[in-house]
Amino acid sequence: MQQYVNMAKQRGLTDAVLLKPERVFFDPRAVLKCRWGCEDFAKRTIKCGSRGLSHAECVEMVGRYKNILLLHGHDARQLSKAVLAVERAAFLDGHYFAFGLRYCKLCKACSVDQGEACAQPDKVRPCDQAMGIDVYRTAREAGLPCYVLQSKDEQQNRYGFVLIN
Repeated sequence: MQQYVNMAKQRGLTDAVLLKPERVFFDPRAVLKCRWGCEDFAKRTIKCGSRGLSHAECVEMVGRYKNILLLHGHDARQLSKAVLAVERAAFLDGHYFAFGLRYCKLCKACSVDQGEACAQPDKVRPCDQAMGIDVYRTAREAGLPCYVLQSKDEQQNRYGFVLIN
């Protein structure tokens, strides 16, 4: 698993921490914030929603993985690309259920936000909040910074997950 930690850091991320599934914290209120706290959910875009998965199903699925890589960075696009790169590397190494969780920020200008079809629909992954993950608690318990910003001038801490069997 260390190779995936190293890969994430080589891609310019601040941190990459390996977690066991019991160190990923779920709370159904995360889904509440996703559905009513994000402007994209109201648009019903490809980027949003759980595609019919219940909270219990999300908890069960994540719990079936042996290793979960929590990726931390500051640039949303860089993080989205790193999640997919690590997912692909793990898949090619034989971890055929490897899967990323991260709100999509792959394109400089999202075509979906412009009312057009997604340019990369095969690369869209579910948002961690849509899956019910309490990112704040998970990051904090892993020793990483995650707090509510008090101004737009503060640097954002962004997170993504790669689930590896």
